[in-house]
Amino acid sequence: MKKLIALFLTLFAVVALAGCNGGSDSKEIAVIMPSATHGFLGESIQHAQAGTQRLAEEYGYDYQFLTSDDVVQQAQDIEKVIADGVDVIVLWPHNGDEVKSAAQEILDADIPLIIYDRLITNFDEMAELMGDNDTIGEETGEYFNDFFATELAAGEVDILEFKGDNSTVPTQRSDGFWSTADANFNLVNEWSTGWSKDTAQGQMETFLTASDQATVEAIKGIFTHDAEVAAGVLAALEGYDGSFDISGIELVSAVSAPRELLNLFDHYEDLGIKQVTFSFSPAMVVEAIQLGIDVLEGNTVEGLYLVDTEMVDNTNYETFMEGAVYTLRYSLDEE
Repeated sequence: MKKLIALFLTLFAVVALAGCNGGSDSKEIAVIMPSATHGFLGESIQHAQAGTQRLAEEYGYDYQFLTSDDVVQQAQDIEKVIADGVDVIVLWPHNGDEVKSAAQEILDADIPLIIYDRLITNFDEMAELMGDNDTIGEETGEYFNDFFATELAAGEVDILEFKGDNSTVPTQRSDGFWSTADANFNLVNEWSTGWSKDTAQGQMETFLTASDQATVEAIKGIFTHDAEVAAGVLAALEGYDGSFDISGIELVSAVSAPRELLNLFDHYEDLGIKQVTFSFSPAMVVEAIQLGIDVLEGNTVEGLYLVDTEMVDNTNYETFMEGAVYTLRYSLDEE
């Protein structure tokens, strides 16, 4: 009898230990995304880490969370989680097409794949979740049309465009903008910023100092693809001490609506520059992770999921800062 009791206790301890470690049969989600190269991505990582841990613990699953500095390292992360036998992968590609072959290995291993933010062209993943970049571009174009309606009726209106990088995100935003923008908008120059405030500021400063007077003074609006990029452009405009008259620049657009930008809306309006931005929260990455959890739960997950955007300008930014999207974005600051 003592031997049987001892054997029972030993078996009980082994089972309990396995339960604490998730067990060999426990399902696992892997979340793979780039390392932080700018503020939006840094915020996204914070939300993704917290969301992955919270959801995995809530539903009783194991998880891996990996970030990488480049495409090569991200491909290695993909190979690792495939070898580990994870049950679903949520992938935020550095650049979709550059990681396409590694992502194909996920499909070849019959592991469900959720793509977040940056698309992989001509690819057959289970689902995609991203901000509604086409609509962001389209509505920015419409906003420019309304803002410059009088000038457009009189002739051409010169503008600049500051893009993010060469991924699908800026392509969609730019295509959306030009699909709705009035034909009288004249694009004088465009830049790829790498989503960097400093890069955008340097590009704007160079334009102001290297261009001729007529070109500079004809600019009326600036279309940027990100709030940090807009911040760099605005800093360059505020710091300009040349002899050209840049007061004709009346509007700078942006995307994501962070507090750093919104807190300066009144400041730049006092300097004669109004702003418009479209909400695109770092917290929405958790929605992609939830899709991965839904897969593990046996729910149907497929197709393209778009996160709605909201227009924010000088007339409504204070109300936006009291709303749910803004509150959720900064909710981790309170923990």
